[in-house]
Amino acid sequence: MVGSRRRPAINSSALHVFDVLRFVAAAPEALGVTEISRRLNLPASTVHRALSSLEETDFIQRYQNTPSFELGMMPHLLNRAFLNHFALHDASRPMLHVLASETGLTVSLWHRLGWYAVRIGGAFGSQDVHHRARFGDTEQLHEGPGPSAILAYLQPQEREAYARFAAARFTDPPLAPGGWPELERELTQVRERGYASQALPIGRDHHAVALPVRDAQERVVASLSVEGAHEQARPTKALLEAREAVEARLRADPERFVSPFAHMAPDDIFIRIPRQGDAD
Repeated sequence: MVGSRRRPAINSSALHVFDVLRFVAAAPEALGVTEISRRLNLPASTVHRALSSLEETDFIQRYQNTPSFELGMMPHLLNRAFLNHFALHDASRPMLHVLASETGLTVSLWHRLGWYAVRIGGAFGSQDVHHRARFGDTEQLHEGPGPSAILAYLQPQEREAYARFAAARFTDPPLAPGGWPELERELTQVRERGYASQALPIGRDHHAVALPVRDAQERVVASLSVEGAHEQARPTKALLEAREAVEARLRADPERFVSPFAHMAPDDIFIRIPRQGDAD
């Protein structure tokens, strides 16, 4: 997931296996050989061999004994191992479940990783019937309220470095050099309000609201967000109290909660984020 070195070339069969795995991981529903073959523009025989290899190694599994496939156990185990590197993953779990229970909203804890934000914790609210959030979900820092609540509070020189990186490496959502001033205005508004918010395209009065989370040195290293049906797109008392509880953990034991990737330069971390339309 994270790397800074150029890897040696691998053969086309192995590439096809990874292409199929990424496609299945990004798909919103289980898919069969025919649909995967059409979307990836690969022969059905090639897709079938790739699916067989992935099924044998538990990277994918059949959906309810049908000819369609979804992610298997192995990606979830690898994802869990990755999240365990973040001490805040386990330490924040009680606060996140309390917040989800009190508000009925889906809760997410995002942690900065280079120029990205990773969803390292969360809980589903009782009112949630739509959300597909997963632990390990990774987004660019200018995408969505959770990541944006981190980006807004980086130092000006860091934001400029992010703009250069994003213009060179990101294509979805695009961030061309000319689009940075508009984004900076939005980030300024986030700092003035003290939180990031966004209307969700799933129903009336559905919003996402995110608060920055600071470590013992007052650096914003994470964000706490809620998503769901609530009338006002602003932080509730319960969300503010949950943020305080998470920050108290960070202040109490700062060495324990240092990011395991803090030694890496942000420009050295590149994560390919699969998108649903990648193969279109």
